[in-house]
Amino acid sequence: MTRVRASILLFMSAVLAACPAVAQAQAPVTVQTAGGEVTIVADRFEQAGPDNLLVATGNVEVTRGSARLLADRIEINRATGDATAYGRVIFYDGDDRLTGQRIDYNIKTGTGVVYQGEAHAPPYYRVLGERMERIGDSVYSVRRGVFTTCEDDVPTWSFHLGSATADMEDLVYGTNASFWVKGLPVIPFFPFFAAAIRRDRQSGFLAPQLGSSSRKGLFAEIPFYWVISDSQDATLRFDTFQKLGFGGAAEYRYVLSQEQRGALAGTFIDENFKNGAVRGYGSVKHEWQIAPGLALRADLSGVSDDLVLREYTSELKQRSAQRAESNFFLTKTWTNWNFVSRVFWYQDLTVARPVELQRVPELTLQGMRQSLPGLPGFLYQVDTSAVNFLRDVGSEGVRLDLHPVLSRPIPLAGYMTVTPFVGGRATAYSKTVTGTHIPLAGGPAVEDTKDDPRVRELLEFGADGESRASRVYALDGWGGLSAMLHSIEPRVHYIRIVGNNFYSLPLWTDQIDRIPEANWFEYSVTNRFRGKTVSSDSAEAARLDLARLVLAHAYDFEARRFGNLAGDLTLQPSTMLSLHADASYNVEGDGLQAYTADTTVTVPRVTANVGLRYNRQQPVSNPYFVQVPGTFNPGAGVPEASSIHFLQGALTVEVWRNLTLKVNTNWDLRTDTFVESRFGLDFKFDCWALSVAFVKRSRDIATGQTADDELRFSLHLLGLGNVLSTKTGTSGLDSGPRYK
Repeated sequence: MTRVRASILLFMSAVLAACPAVAQAQAPVTVQTAGGEVTIVADRFEQAGPDNLLVATGNVEVTRGSARLLADRIEINRATGDATAYGRVIFYDGDDRLTGQRIDYNIKTGTGVVYQGEAHAPPYYRVLGERMERIGDSVYSVRRGVFTTCEDDVPTWSFHLGSATADMEDLVYGTNASFWVKGLPVIPFFPFFAAAIRRDRQSGFLAPQLGSSSRKGLFAEIPFYWVISDSQDATLRFDTFQKLGFGGAAEYRYVLSQEQRGALAGTFIDENFKNGAVRGYGSVKHEWQIAPGLALRADLSGVSDDLVLREYTSELKQRSAQRAESNFFLTKTWTNWNFVSRVFWYQDLTVARPVELQRVPELTLQGMRQSLPGLPGFLYQVDTSAVNFLRDVGSEGVRLDLHPVLSRPIPLAGYMTVTPFVGGRATAYSKTVTGTHIPLAGGPAVEDTKDDPRVRELLEFGADGESRASRVYALDGWGGLSAMLHSIEPRVHYIRIVGNNFYSLPLWTDQIDRIPEANWFEYSVTNRFRGKTVSSDSAEAARLDLARLVLAHAYDFEARRFGNLAGDLTLQPSTMLSLHADASYNVEGDGLQAYTADTTVTVPRVTANVGLRYNRQQPVSNPYFVQVPGTFNPGAGVPEASSIHFLQGALTVEVWRNLTLKVNTNWDLRTDTFVESRFGLDFKFDCWALSVAFVKRSRDIATGQTADDELRFSLHLLGLGNVLSTKTGTSGLDSGPRYK
């Protein structure tokens, strides 16, 4: 092939030299260069002058590796390799496309210059320049450039750069920058600009956040994103606050292997304009799958003081946090056993006194119900734990707990199964409680203890009974279902607990330490509705959980009172509606005790969520033997405090294709206080979007601070994420106490 091409080239050269007029060429012209083979295809070739100037006209295409140059006319100096393209000039640089009025291109080196050029990089990036010099594969030096992702002739938004470098496989960066909206320079100057192309991870400054609030005054947050390696990156931020001082934040993320990953984050504020205090909060997270069944996980967090989260975070969940918790786990699992080694440390953000009860360490071994060797049909289960409790104020010590249970399922003619069980529980304490006292400084009662070990011994026995009846109903396509299965599952549970040393025990964790002598009978019935969708012979039908209703009640023989009537309902008849609700009702005349309800409705253009929380009494821990929590009746000894009555709602409406309305509210019905409400608008267009949000907050009852309302807006540019974002705060009128 090389000889043939050489012959063709010599033949064409001879013809062109003999006939300087016009010569027809159907075969391509091939030129060997140090960078590879260059092929030239055109309707006509002309040889002009003695200096090897080849003029190609009509559908000219020059191919060099992955680069292709198309034009109406190209003049090529075959000695130097310099080529000049005119007319409808298009240059394909791999997946990128460049157009311009004129392109100077060297077919031997692959370098060149595009005048009044425009480069397109998939999926939507555009770089324009008065002069764009190709200095490498997909790399250009740009003079008087423009960067945008908009397709209109005068871009809706763009960054203008005095000089820039555009790597169409990596990033665009330059100096002497300005931000334009249509033909208007909104931000006339900033010294440096960088944006990643095709890559989500690229080092560089992110857009600063500017704003004002009644507590912070004017503030600025300047973030920098640092790609350390393919498996590590970090975000660093410098903050300044007019009324408070200076601060910063950092978050470092890493992936060591498929089995190990984690993150470290921290924020600090030096309030040198206020009182000189240095405050902050941070977290550490690490996950390590050491071996199959063996894992280590750390989730640590800490704060400098109890109020820093309320004053410096934005989301309600963080602002209302009552603890800063740290957990360190080492777990090992087998087929029937699970071992957990845990260190639990926390800081209580609701009280000033150091009453936190730390667990250093907590060792737990849990066994699944499994066959007992040597006794066919018998099952056993063992739970055991050892905990060392530490505390500055209050009782502390060591607790060991062992809880084995033996059971024997007995089927009764296929109609139901009865499972008698018997178990024991031994709990050893290193301390004995001698009394309690209220500190002079106030706060919760503190236990007085002495260093006398104490062992609680329990015997439990009882039985469980359960059955199931079901029926299938043919629906013949009604509602998209071919059939529906209705099942009824009654269940009864009886347990008797007797033992020694129920009293003078430290109350460290309710589930283990607060176990009363019990004579408990509980019964429930569960109704389930499952649907089977209509399907063709070639497709498999889907099975849906349409509804589940649980009704439960109990009688406490020990306390000689009825338990509460409890109900739990889950509905999901279609993808448009889902509902979950539960309630607890006192049948002895005390009425409704608690309920929750969560509803989600999704129809075209509208999504709505409503959640209700109500609890008439202070939270009470249910004993471990209660199967359905809502059935437990703590009696009249628990004060009625209307501790929770709360409503949460969210609504998203797509008003038009380009406009979305969002509303979110958190309303404390007990105090008739809107704790936090957010109203937002999202304007979405082809290459940009604008989000506007107003946050209305009530006064913080814990700190006494007045409401700190905020008006926020953020500009989202296609391909760049959040480029501009500001927050403006307004000090609103006091609307009542904050919910804690």
